[in-house]
Amino acid sequence: MWKRQLANVPLPSDPTIRRSFLSPDELLTRPAGDEVLVVGDIFPYCARRYGDKVACSYRDVVDVVEERKVVKDSDGMEEEKVWKYFTLSDPIPVTFNTLASTVSHLTSSLLHLGFTDPALPIPSRPRVSIYADTSLRWQLMAQSFARLGHTITTAYTTLGEEGLLRSWQEPDVRMCFCGEGQVGMVAEVLDRAEKVRWIVYDGEERADKVSGSSQVSAWLCELLELGKSNPTKPEDLGPKPTEDDVFCIMYTSGSTGPPKGVILTNRNIISSLAGSTKLWGSLFDPKNDLLLAFLPLSHILEQFLEYTFYLVGVPLGYATVKTLLDDSVRGCKGDFAVYKPTLIAGVPAIYEMIRKGIVKKIHEAGPVVGTIFSLAVKGKQTLPWPISAVIDTVLFARVKAATGGRLRTAVTGGGAISKETQLFLSTVLAPMMQGYGLTETCGMTAITRPESWLPGSVGVLGPSTECKLQDVPDLGYINANKLPQGEIWLRGPNVFKGYLGMEELTRESFTEDGWFKTGDIGQWEPNGTLTIIDRIKHLVKLQNGEYIALDKVESVYKATDVVMMLCIAAPPSADRPIAIIYPHEGNLRNHLKAAGLPDDGTPAEWASDEKVKKYILGQMLQTAKKGGLGKMEMIRDVIVTKEEWSPDNGLLTPAMKLARPAISKAYEKEIKAS
Repeated sequence: MWKRQLANVPLPSDPTIRRSFLSPDELLTRPAGDEVLVVGDIFPYCARRYGDKVACSYRDVVDVVEERKVVKDSDGMEEEKVWKYFTLSDPIPVTFNTLASTVSHLTSSLLHLGFTDPALPIPSRPRVSIYADTSLRWQLMAQSFARLGHTITTAYTTLGEEGLLRSWQEPDVRMCFCGEGQVGMVAEVLDRAEKVRWIVYDGEERADKVSGSSQVSAWLCELLELGKSNPTKPEDLGPKPTEDDVFCIMYTSGSTGPPKGVILTNRNIISSLAGSTKLWGSLFDPKNDLLLAFLPLSHILEQFLEYTFYLVGVPLGYATVKTLLDDSVRGCKGDFAVYKPTLIAGVPAIYEMIRKGIVKKIHEAGPVVGTIFSLAVKGKQTLPWPISAVIDTVLFARVKAATGGRLRTAVTGGGAISKETQLFLSTVLAPMMQGYGLTETCGMTAITRPESWLPGSVGVLGPSTECKLQDVPDLGYINANKLPQGEIWLRGPNVFKGYLGMEELTRESFTEDGWFKTGDIGQWEPNGTLTIIDRIKHLVKLQNGEYIALDKVESVYKATDVVMMLCIAAPPSADRPIAIIYPHEGNLRNHLKAAGLPDDGTPAEWASDEKVKKYILGQMLQTAKKGGLGKMEMIRDVIVTKEEWSPDNGLLTPAMKLARPAISKAYEKEIKAS
């Protein structure tokens, strides 16, 4: 039956519009009937349904170990650095009932302190900022604010002083909840943030850091105790938020310019969850599955996934990027080994690093191991069961053990991932499901289901969304093509209402009949799934008049083992593009050694070493041919950068996406000279 059913079906009234096969007649708006209408209903509903079952677990930091190491900088100079490692406790379980009661205590304390005035209508209640790393406490505070009708705004913890200040001033924030690691930054900007009068901080008590004559500061633990001592009744909280009240102003990552504040109502979020629970809810078992939660909650992907799995009763394990692996902690096991998750979510940059890390270890094990491993990868992809199962158990066991040994699904979102990486990790680790979820659609536009898995495809539309591909004839993307193509337009209750303070951009982003113009180019596959093939803003015209798609080209070149990070550039006068790259040091050294070239250089030396640059160019061109790129998409030159790209130096966004304007500006001289 499934094979005959298109994943996304055309509407009889207008075949250019498609909906999920799960909701062809109407778009879903509620995941649990009238029981969950606003975000603040989620934890009370889960408590009623799941009671004392474990909702999530977290690990406390019990010690910090400092180690001094001598390392080489990008110029090859030795310097001593202090590395901090955490010793963590065993997982501490938290039940659904405890989540709900904790939120009740926190709402009571905010009311008792005088921050929340129950007499104020919901839209007039002050906005709050959450500036903290992903943790259970992040969610508890978000749920508390949601229950009281305070709109939350998000801030990535990688923001500097000016970024944090802007994230407070633009949405007119009055309170900030900050994590322990962010207290220092908050203290630095408080004097310039005249309207931020309330600070709630996590971690050890540090009132002296954030106290001032015009601020009221409270330690989260004290806040919780205050609420327990001063309980309130639901009627004491004033009017309940409605579906049309704003839950969150979430900022985009800023990959193409300044971050935009996306206004998301309760209806938007809840409709998104109605779609995700319908699409994925039946695929996971609360008794056996666990989601490892470590992506930033300031990013829509993590927030959307956590709410989805809370609603379907699948427990979460809160972790951090710094403590995932055993060698990243001291005196304890890493989060993968302790939690043994069955589901993880990541962005393409993370998965590319995982794949290249595996490749590095295989290369270092010698040519025999490398040959066996390569044959095993091909064998599992082509040979029938039970032979493929034996290969999986015997040869890929160590790879799987690194993530706890139980992983059965990996989700990727937030950008395009190379097909090679998706196939590789799906073979040696776990099936990788690609999603397509913009901040503007609350993370739920489309996501792969196992039955319709197709490399490169983003799968099935969320049952709360409808989609049409609008012809872009100038670029050759039209519905009349063999596979229908066009700009992705989206409509549904999960689509945002507008950008904060950007009325003109909001008007430009929507049609009169409510379609949101994403700027992404999509394609309907024969099985009905959706594939993202381009982005209009990232289409550039070469000297000969032909267009190339930067995102598409980059997704292919990313598979080059010797490249860690890359950005494709094509100046107007260029006949072919160039690549700006930062090398994968371990893999490049292995390759140079095998090629008989000196392998003891540094990124700074490689940046001016023509032989190394020529070698990297050759490797990238091999990848391009293997990936089926056309003649005009073959790079003509490589710029090797001296420093690694990161949010700290502005070359990556907080969501680990390319900051194209910053990269182009930083290497403008090299681009012009190439």
